[in-house]
Amino acid sequence: MKTEKNFFSDNFRSKRSARFVLMAFVLLIAGIGAPPVKTQAEAYKQYPVAENWLDPVEIEESEETVGLTRRGGALPSRFDARQKGWITPIKNQGNANTCWAFSTIAAIEANLVKNGKAASNLDLSENHLAYFFYNRQKDPIGYTEYDYNRTRQGDYLKNGGTLQGTALALTTWAGVTTEAKSPYLTKPASGLCYNSDYLVKNVYLYNYNVTTASSRERTVATIKQAVLDHGAVAIGIHMFETTEEVQKFWNPKKAAYYSTSEDGNHAVTIVGWDDSFSKNNFSTKPSVDGAWIIKNSYGTAFGDKGYMYVSYQDVSLSEPVAFEMVKKAELYDNNYQHDGTANPVYCSAKGEWYANEFIAKGAKGYNEELKAVGVYVLAEDVDYEIQVYTGLSNAGKPTSGTKAFASPVKGHLTNGGYQMIELPKAVSLVAGEKFAIHVRLKNSSRKNAPIGADYSMTASFISFIAHAEKNQSFAKIGGKWQDAGKEGINFRIKAYTDATNTKAKFSLSNSNQSLSKGASTKLSLRTNLSNVYRTVTWKSANGKVASVNKNGKVKGVSYGSTTITASFVEGGKKKTLKCKVTVGPAAMKGYTVTGGKKLNVKWKKNQKAQGYEIYYATRVDGTYKKLTTITKNSKKSYSKKLATGTYYVKMRPYLTKNRKKLYGSFTSAKAAVIE
Repeated sequence: MKTEKNFFSDNFRSKRSARFVLMAFVLLIAGIGAPPVKTQAEAYKQYPVAENWLDPVEIEESEETVGLTRRGGALPSRFDARQKGWITPIKNQGNANTCWAFSTIAAIEANLVKNGKAASNLDLSENHLAYFFYNRQKDPIGYTEYDYNRTRQGDYLKNGGTLQGTALALTTWAGVTTEAKSPYLTKPASGLCYNSDYLVKNVYLYNYNVTTASSRERTVATIKQAVLDHGAVAIGIHMFETTEEVQKFWNPKKAAYYSTSEDGNHAVTIVGWDDSFSKNNFSTKPSVDGAWIIKNSYGTAFGDKGYMYVSYQDVSLSEPVAFEMVKKAELYDNNYQHDGTANPVYCSAKGEWYANEFIAKGAKGYNEELKAVGVYVLAEDVDYEIQVYTGLSNAGKPTSGTKAFASPVKGHLTNGGYQMIELPKAVSLVAGEKFAIHVRLKNSSRKNAPIGADYSMTASFISFIAHAEKNQSFAKIGGKWQDAGKEGINFRIKAYTDATNTKAKFSLSNSNQSLSKGASTKLSLRTNLSNVYRTVTWKSANGKVASVNKNGKVKGVSYGSTTITASFVEGGKKKTLKCKVTVGPAAMKGYTVTGGKKLNVKWKKNQKAQGYEIYYATRVDGTYKKLTTITKNSKKSYSKKLATGTYYVKMRPYLTKNRKKLYGSFTSAKAAVIE
């Protein structure tokens, strides 16, 4: 494989390298089930492993000094999550190459138990995870229907998998479910794919680098903190493959393991550590004491009742992954996404901004509320900015709608991974409308941080088939938006929504407006929903009678009538609303209203008017009814006996032109109390 692949005019690149560059991607394959062996030197025959894997790469680390102390105190010298009751029983992967699924599920189970979302007897299905990794189904929204992870070994149980790729597969919400629903080594029904009991909320990715004392100190402290925070960490390792490796790497009496081979071929789970575990316990001695407490998937007969102790200095340890899981009911109804494959290799750090466009279609014709955004960040200590555009009028332009936030939503991500960012307020989405999620990422040096990208790739044992179309993913490079879909790329940005039982209704603030010559008023677009944002294009049919600016401000220019139109996007389609405007005499002056036994209205004579109309209502914001029409402009007062109560009164002048009444502006409403 090439160490770097250039595409999209050299702006999007794979960041792979021989060992550590951006993100680990190891095909971790192992299996058991061979006949028992008679000697420890032949132990490797009982636990066969395969050689298919891709070079691991690592997360871009912060240039700032990272503290190596536990949040709120020093890290303990020994910690065992089993003693906390977080760890589920040892399992046996049998003769299948599914260690990657067992490692992932063990970390997920620990997180759920730790956070009180499940009991310690939780038994989740590795089979469901492994099967649907290689047998993807159409997601409920339908954007990833043509994205696939394909085994080239013929059988999903033989092909193996990847830890970070598995994490990506889980962010599509294809899993997880219980062992009872999908028993091991059985073929689940296709409808079970997204019928999950628990969902991934966040995935955290870490490096494992022990090449120097300082890198080892940082790595060990980081993984310890991850275990404390999330319950357990899935990780890749090289297990013994020959008699020589058994003798060199494995001490069965102490269940101590230390590999000096970097080639990953298995996956396990870190559930604790012991700083005092002696280096003398290992067949080949590392330079320092200390070991991880490792949960394996070889059954209880292996090691220390299924566990082993792996030196901190084991150079084969790679692509650590931790999870934050929740019950399905705790997350949102819909997951909008274009990145359906589990290929974790590609990324981009060239974009000033990235954007994914979607069409709101997850509520069967009803509106939705956008509540969170997901982004795959491949760096530590990243500052993000998020903006949402709704009501897009041009699918090829992700800014052709209305901003949901006056300024971008800002925040900070400590770790790399796929993380869900909750918005400060929900954004209403009308069924059928186009919307765009914009993301900007900056690392600790204030340079563009890498974002994950979905892209097709084929290796000897696995194929990732990513289907990308135009008008889905965009990158802003050099101040210009470029369509990444034209190059077969989709960015790993997701949108999470909840369905509602309402439909949007739009109207203008006034559909019939009277306006005095020279006066101004403001029209606006109204809706029955909060947090709905639309860009409106205003237009006057006759600007010589009444003009309108881009903000809906209407000004009376000369006597006459015209129509003001407001054009906007509703449900992905252009819609136009109209307001009839008449421009008439100058506004009333000297207008007063008093009560008592009668309603009394007074005003100054309007020289330009031919008459007046008086209206009343029982609430200031109520519906106003015409009280009277006064046909003589010389008249300056009006009285009327009304029932007891409070009334709100306003009036307007008019003149007649070509047998049509042209009304001037209404006065403000004034209150009168009738006794």
